[in-house]
Order: sequence, then C-alpha cells, then structure tokens
Amino acid sequence: MFENDTTINGKHATFTKFLVNEAKVFKRYIDVYMNGAILGFLYGRKSEKDNQSSDRARIYADAFANERMRCDFIYRLIMLLDETPGKTVEDRINRAFRDDSKGEENESHQSNMNLFNSYVLGGIEVLYEKFTEDCTTKEDYINRIYEVVSSFREELEGVKSDKIKEVIENYR
Repeated sequence: MFENDTTINGKHATFTKFLVNEAKVFKRYIDVYMNGAILGFLYGRKSEKDNQSSDRARIYADAFANERMRCDFIYRLIMLLDETPGKTVEDRINRAFRDDSKGEENESHQSNMNLFNSYVLGGIEVLYEKFTEDCTTKEDYINRIYEVVSSFREELEGVKSDKIKEVIENYR
C-alpha cells in the first residue's frame, strides 16, 4: 500500500497540475492527493477515474515513501469512518487494519483502495472548484487558502471527531 508510482489521469491530472503549477496552492502532487482524500471524504464526494483526456500527473514511489505514515493514517481513518451500507463496525475495522495485510492482490484490499481513490478524485474536484471560483490573483488564492483551512478545522473539531469516538466506543 502506497509503495508504487500512482498516475492520476484525465481531468483530475489537469486539476492537480493547476493546483500545484498555476495556483501554487500545493508544492507537490502528493499533497494534492492526501488533501484530496480528506476533503473528498469530508464533503462526501467521490469520483471515478477519468480517461477522457491523455493528461497525466504521476506521483512517484519516493514521494509515497516520504509520506507513508500520513498516507497510511488517512487511508485507515477513511476506511474506519466510511459508512458503506451493509458494513458493520467490525467490517470497517477489518477494512482499515487487516485487509491490506493480505497483500495487494487481495480482492478486499483492491476494493478498499478503489474506494479510497474515489474519495481522492472527488476531493481533487472539490479543491479545483474552490480555487478556480472567483480566484485570479495571488491574493485571491491566499484568501481562499485561509477560508478552506478555517472551514476544514471547523469540520475536524465538529462532526467527524464524534464519528471517530462512536467507532471506538462501538468496538469496545
């Protein structure tokens, strides 16, 4: 998990490149990837891989190696909190901590990674929308960064922390 290169395709690659190279909101593609996962989950936004254009953005294995602990943490948190219908708390715990230990060929792990990456792509769309709507100058981007971070902080302090507590309490 998070050991190989990952390629973001189509419109999501275009959005990622915009956020890094033009808007300069993020320094690296991996930063867009990690934040995309979190925002995709928080906004309940998933998206499917886009193959309509040939644009590609590659995140190299060494970037994942440097951010492995963060990526693992984000992945496990989303697997715990995602309330896919029919999944019990025990299923969610297995999804977060056991399925990936069976190897990347494991069908459950592949399904979990597909779910995680759907949140990543949905979050990239959210980020792109936030930084293209009424943003044209460097000052606009800075103000928008402040708004997004403030909103994100409020989300973390509110509803989502209650869900984490609920999962822990139900497991005991």
